[in-house]
Amino acid sequence: MIDAKEIETVIPHRGDMRLVDEIREYNDTSAVGIKYVRDDEFWCSGHFPGDPIMPGVLQVEALAQTACYVAFARMTDAERAGMLGYFTTMEKIKFSHMVRPGDKLELHVELLMTKMKLYKFHGIALVGGKKVAEATFTAVIQRADSGQ
Repeated sequence: MIDAKEIETVIPHRGDMRLVDEIREYNDTSAVGIKYVRDDEFWCSGHFPGDPIMPGVLQVEALAQTACYVAFARMTDAERAGMLGYFTTMEKIKFSHMVRPGDKLELHVELLMTKMKLYKFHGIALVGGKKVAEATFTAVIQRADSGQ
């Protein structure tokens, strides 16, 4: 198991925007990540106050961060220094069930294609073995934008 500290050595997300707590397994083409959905998450107080559900866009982001781990773990420290992954497409997104504080979100991703700096993944998110979200997405891995 790879914990949050080690995940932060591979992917660039920090603070409230790092949505993957553990990587349970991974190889060059797939990974299983875990997100423990807590009641102190930044979105809980504003997304249906009193009855919070995890926004679907954050579920897809958690899948993408798990995929980011696969893409970046394939690189050496020197190769990934200063690199970021940016969404280019999101397709076939489906949400089946609500995700609430207290849930353990299992994030299964599989690399479908890589071409130069483009990586295409399919991801499925589960809670208690039940599919809650699914998406196919593509990202480009490139140097961080200098703002120009």
